[in-house]
Amino acid sequence: MSILCKAGTLSAVVALCAWTLPAFAERVEPPLELLYAPGNMLVAGPLVEINPAGRLVFKRKDVLSGKPKPPELIDVRVPVAILRDVRVGERYLFGYTELRPDPRQPTRLVANPDGAMMLSSIGLEPALFLDTAETRAIIRAGRSEHGRESRRLFERLLKALTGPDRALQNLAAGEFAQETEFGERLREDGGQAVVEKIVRDKAAPPTVRSLLLTVAATRPSDFGDWASNASLEIVENTPVDGYAFEAGDLDGLVLTALELLDKASVQIPPDALKRWVWSPNPLLAERSNLMQRRQSPTLARSTVQQALADPKLPEKTRKFLSDHLRRLDRIDAKSAAKKDGTG
Repeated sequence: MSILCKAGTLSAVVALCAWTLPAFAERVEPPLELLYAPGNMLVAGPLVEINPAGRLVFKRKDVLSGKPKPPELIDVRVPVAILRDVRVGERYLFGYTELRPDPRQPTRLVANPDGAMMLSSIGLEPALFLDTAETRAIIRAGRSEHGRESRRLFERLLKALTGPDRALQNLAAGEFAQETEFGERLREDGGQAVVEKIVRDKAAPPTVRSLLLTVAATRPSDFGDWASNASLEIVENTPVDGYAFEAGDLDGLVLTALELLDKASVQIPPDALKRWVWSPNPLLAERSNLMQRRQSPTLARSTVQQALADPKLPEKTRKFLSDHLRRLDRIDAKSAAKKDGTG
């Protein structure tokens, strides 16, 4: 199983939601550029220990980038979620840092008292890869600006995007999303069709689909004008309780699609919004019902009442909708009072 099949889902979704629309407020370094950034280490070696507290210990084999030379055994803090997807004895390639922003002067880096921490950013969630020939080729190309903008790397990333390695898929998506120099190649070298196919592929990682869907909406000239149509397809066809096979966390993908449709003022069929009120995720239930309320307050209220009358409604969603209905009652009561002059 890929190390990113389960890891990074909730945290990645949160990061994506913070990163999405409007266009990027701050520049986020493309993943390959971040791996080689000053202060960061890029190392390959076998995993020798898994600490349940959220640490991995690797034996240093090759140092691909960074100074000073790390110790023979490298103890790195990682997201706890990835511990179940790694294996002792497996060879990995990983990026980490022992620095953090100075709390008193955020533009300055200081030593992290907690020690080494694995890098985590868009496209690196986290910066941990199986040490394969293909991984090495992609990482090696990212060492220089010329390499990061080369046709050879573009072709490797496009292949990785449709390949079986989830970590490389994520890396490729991050590079396409953040390396604007690839825009011309996406337009002229068939990249638009590949990206669109991945976004519409229900078997692809939801975080990859969310990232590419968002950037396609932000840069239609580079990625093509299909984001709204794909978003509507996701809202209409994604099962509320997920797919039978393991696709990962779909909530963030649907929330992203709803946000993009809302921003683009696309009218969503009432039934497509209504069914998400039954979602096990209260955030989805809320977002869909609020969008439904803008279309028809009466229908939105009726939908909540129907959901609450359904004994199969997930308990968390039931609690949220009960509170939500009470808020709607107060809002409507105040509105009615203002109209008749009693408020």
